[in-house]
Amino acid sequence: MIKKCNSNGVTIAYRDYGQGEPLVLIMGLGASSLKWEPHIQEYEKHFRVLAPDNRGAGLSDKPLAEQYSIADMAADVISVLDAEGVSSAHVNGISMGGAIAQYLAVHYPERVRSVVLTNTFPRCNVSFRRSIEFLRDACDQLDGRTFGRIVQWIVYSFAFQDAHEDELLKAEANDADAGNPMPAYAYKAQCNAILGFDERTNLGKIAAPVLVVAGDSDLFVPVPLTDEMVQSIPGAELFMVRGGGHVQHWEQLEQYNRVTTDFMLKHSGK
Repeated sequence: MIKKCNSNGVTIAYRDYGQGEPLVLIMGLGASSLKWEPHIQEYEKHFRVLAPDNRGAGLSDKPLAEQYSIADMAADVISVLDAEGVSSAHVNGISMGGAIAQYLAVHYPERVRSVVLTNTFPRCNVSFRRSIEFLRDACDQLDGRTFGRIVQWIVYSFAFQDAHEDELLKAEANDADAGNPMPAYAYKAQCNAILGFDERTNLGKIAAPVLVVAGDSDLFVPVPLTDEMVQSIPGAELFMVRGGGHVQHWEQLEQYNRVTTDFMLKHSGK
């Protein structure tokens, strides 16, 4: 079911599935909540799933470029919880969504039951910053198909690309967001929100249980950033996917769904 709420004058669309303890799913750069569908099919068996479209993406408003930050998008998630009368929820964020999840765990601790940080980062180091700057500057300079192929090359592991080109071509042809494309200015604004994010000094404040899931072949977010994040969060667990790229959650879907579901269930009912 698609619903909408107001977040400081910005309309945020979100999808509501299943029953049980609430789980919020926060998607990454340039994508809507539709990209969570392979995971929702499993999660909704155990949880009530709320999946917002970040500002600029999907069916949510696409405000002016200066109105994007990780803090803004975290506030949008809180607005969704408030609209549904949800006092606290499990949170799973992918990439940029993981940055938003970190911000929620630090600045809204009472609203977070557990946190899964998927393929994400506590800050931008040089190589990650340069990748984001490239995507930001190229998104309106290249045709959509060429830009999409560059993104695929960055986010999928080389091993997966070699073994599953047919799946890449299928994903390219059946992009869930193709019917509602993100305007270039909004994509650039999300990129700038990532570039402005640095939560390193606050990660030690996180009290909720945390699972970090990453791929050891992630070309986009380097493993040292993952290690830095894990070492900064008290009691954080790490599940490193061997051979996994930035989208190891799709490359090894069944494993990812099992590991993350088990973690959240372990911290349910408390």
